[in-house]
Amino acid sequence: MFTRQQAARAAFALLALTPAATLAAAPPTEGTMAVEANSIDAGQDLFRDATASALADKGFTLLDGAGHAAFTMDLAVSVTQVGTVDAKVTTTGPKIENGGLRSGVGSAVKIQVPSGKSRRVALERTQLDMTLRKRGETDVIWRGSAVTVRNSATPGNIAADLSNALLRQYPAQSDAVIGVP
Repeated sequence: MFTRQQAARAAFALLALTPAATLAAAPPTEGTMAVEANSIDAGQDLFRDATASALADKGFTLLDGAGHAAFTMDLAVSVTQVGTVDAKVTTTGPKIENGGLRSGVGSAVKIQVPSGKSRRVALERTQLDMTLRKRGETDVIWRGSAVTVRNSATPGNIAADLSNALLRQYPAQSDAVIGVP
């Protein structure tokens, strides 16, 4: 017979193992993979390409179309506005221009100095969820989630950063959402 404390410990241990136990099989470390963007608010191609690049770095062979690859990585991206922030106005870098004499001889260097002005910039919370399945099956082999809050003007960097953060420790499985600065 179990005491209440022993039963509570056993139940807690079972709950702690349940998410990992719901995975169908061990995640693959090689093979053919298709990346499908199922639910994306914005930037579908950016996230699909960034994830494909990160998977290729892991050694997978990427194929177009889920019907041809052994595995399918499904992407779901949600983007929500979370507020605004003041950001310094960016300036362009130094420019070298023709100048000096009328005959066109010589040159001039113009260095732009920051104005000290700022503008309001929208902040977006972007979450990327990846789900790996074997072709034609519904059982989940691997899943991961990553989130960041950034300036809305840099979607290319966000896609690459979230994809790389999620797949950095693949095939290790974690139920925690990875925070990306």
